[in-house]
Amino acid sequence: MRDVDAASTLDEAEIGRIFREESGRTVASLIRVFGDIDVAEDAVQDAFAVALRTWLGDGLPPNPGGWITTTARNRAIDRLRRESRERETAQ
Repeated sequence: MRDVDAASTLDEAEIGRIFREESGRTVASLIRVFGDIDVAEDAVQDAFAVALRTWLGDGLPPNPGGWITTTARNRAIDRLRRESRERETAQ
């Protein structure tokens, strides 16, 4: 039982390291793409929440930074589409 807990902690520590290394870079990249700081920051936070759930079960992907960037970009696109639909239906 202790080995399982140690493995989970190690994975969480690795995810924390990846967050520190990749979050700023990914936010900056998404700001350049979408031109909106809030959208970029929220998308990166969402991507890391998904990563925490996914990676603890499946393990780290071969390119964690790329995975985060792709997931965050998709989250930002989904948010912008949802907001656009909401504006269209409100009119």
